[in-house]
Amino acid sequence: MNLFWRSTGLLAAAALTFAGQAFANTAMQTLPLVPLVNPVSEKGVAGLFNKILTARGAEIDSGKAGLHMIRAIEATSTFSTNSPEIYVVIELKQSAFDMFELIGRFILEDPDGKPVGTLLRTDRAHFEFSDTGGYMMMKQPEGGFPVGNYRVEIHYGEQVNEISLMTLVRFKVVTAAAAESSP
Repeated sequence: MNLFWRSTGLLAAAALTFAGQAFANTAMQTLPLVPLVNPVSEKGVAGLFNKILTARGAEIDSGKAGLHMIRAIEATSTFSTNSPEIYVVIELKQSAFDMFELIGRFILEDPDGKPVGTLLRTDRAHFEFSDTGGYMMMKQPEGGFPVGNYRVEIHYGEQVNEISLMTLVRFKVVTAAAAESSP
């Protein structure tokens, strides 16, 4: 009986693995559409944020003793399709009194101006007691970033819902040729 359970268990595990791979391939082809929900602070930073920038990179700035400062490298709101990564760098007004998490959802907005977008990536930043900043990042997808306007929704906590949404950050992606010709 033990041998029977092991052999059927292996067959079931193999079937589940195959089904999971098939589901993952299908899910990559149909990315979810998400609605645009306008938070109160879309017009700028507010609440616990001092700055929120999109940038080509981020690094730890060891200028202040004991604090973990994150500095944006090449802050910009325009990226090319062949950018290796896009960072959202966050500076907090003060270090936290407790641990918390921010969730960033990278969304390609609808080219026709409809209030929906395609969710391309979700990233999380965990903040602890002495952290005064952090970042979220999206690596270049296979084939490059799609051209268009993007928004990054910044949510507070461990779940994404209308109440957790704090602010939006916007950037755009242009062709590599257009990026090289702009100053």
